[in-house]
Amino acid sequence: MSDGLVLVDTCAWIDFLRYQEGELGNQVAALIENNQTAITGVIIAELLQGVKTEKQQQQINLLISSVTSLPTQELDWVNAGLLLQELRSRGITLPLTDALIAVIAQRYQVKVLTIDKHFHHLAVELYV
Repeated sequence: MSDGLVLVDTCAWIDFLRYQEGELGNQVAALIENNQTAITGVIIAELLQGVKTEKQQQQINLLISSVTSLPTQELDWVNAGLLLQELRSRGITLPLTDALIAVIAQRYQVKVLTIDKHFHHLAVELYV
C-alpha cells in the first residue's frame, strides 16, 4: 500500500507551515513535490487544535484535501492500547497519539517523518 508514502507527523507539518526555512519543513516540501505525503486523523486533530487564525485554518483545510489520508481502523485503537500497555510494563510512558500514529504507520507499512523522540521507542521506520 505504501507506494513510497511517508506519514508526516505533526511536528513536521508545523515546521512546514510556520517557517520559510526549516529542515523538517524542507523535507515535507520535497515529499509534497513527489506526491509522497500522507496524513491520518489524529495528526489532523493535533494540527486543528493549534489553529489561531483564518489563514492557518485555510492552510490546514488545503492540506487535508490534498494529501493522502490513511484512515484509522477500530483495531488500530486496540493495538495502540496494547502497545502502550507493553511499554508501560517496561517503565516507558508515551502519549496515546504517538502510539496510534505508530500502529497506523505499521499497518500501512509507511515510514514516519518526525523529530519526536517518542518514536524511538515505537516499532516504526523513521524517514530520514
